[in-house]
Amino acid sequence: MVLYATGFNAWSQLTFDPSPADEEPDDVFTFTKVLAARFVGLIASEMSYTAVQQDTSWAIAGSSPDQLLHREDNQVFLFDSPSAISGDGKVLAVQDSDCSPSNQVIVQYPSLAAWKASKSTDSWPCKASVRQITAYDAGFIIFLEDETVLSCGDPRFRDCLGREVDESCPANEPGIIQDLSDLGEPIKKIAAAGYTAAALTESGGLYLWGMAAPGSQSQHNVFQDISELPNYFEVDGDKDVQDIGIGESHAIALTTDGCIYVIGNNTNGQIGLGKDAQDPVSSWSKVDFTPPEGWAIVAVEAGPRSSFIVTKKVKQSQSS
Repeated sequence: MVLYATGFNAWSQLTFDPSPADEEPDDVFTFTKVLAARFVGLIASEMSYTAVQQDTSWAIAGSSPDQLLHREDNQVFLFDSPSAISGDGKVLAVQDSDCSPSNQVIVQYPSLAAWKASKSTDSWPCKASVRQITAYDAGFIIFLEDETVLSCGDPRFRDCLGREVDESCPANEPGIIQDLSDLGEPIKKIAAAGYTAAALTESGGLYLWGMAAPGSQSQHNVFQDISELPNYFEVDGDKDVQDIGIGESHAIALTTDGCIYVIGNNTNGQIGLGKDAQDPVSSWSKVDFTPPEGWAIVAVEAGPRSSFIVTKKVKQSQSS
């Protein structure tokens, strides 16, 4: 499998094969091959580093708080199990527990250092095992194996929660996003960053919710019609979406016909349209990316200011 990346690279967070130290890293403005491995799995992309699950280990590029990402004498790596780091530095992770119906609890830590020291501030039992946790700037979205989606976060940014908030279900405790449960079709992935969150259904429907970034951050508002509850968003005339990645002020989608679409900011090359494309892209734009013959695009992902494409060799069917 091969990983391609584009975007912000000030800390060499897209460079898995380091060049001489005296070379100043440049942002990458088109999708470029950065890693090859037999297997490429989870991509955890933070502002200054990228961790990629490859074969039986993790490849890390950039300036990572490496010691803080490991605990228990380096036996446990943060991203080995569902976990995420929010923009305000909190960590949400999963822990085994006999006191929960699913034998798992969701645990919150005030910082990465607190996670390493196992000093949590809150924990909640899960009614089902956790499949995925993703973070936005002020909170988290949680996806359970029973296809329930939960959210929790800073009550000042309740539009990012995608659900009603009241005394029985406060913002800072995981609560069910009922609108997604009511869709009548299973969810297969969640994504979030900045002040935007997304859920992708098994049939290829893309649902988004959130809010414009607070004024001082003045980031480009990628989805103009976004609101506090999940709404269906089309990609290029209602194409079915196979995978989705959400960045701080951009997004990348893989459609079921094998095409890549991007939207949003390209200031750091995060949507891969080249150095000349400096104006924000306000509608889904198809990227001219074709994998080598015999290879297929199987996944996409986004970091805060970067995008990733994963390709895989296609087994050739034997002709009779």
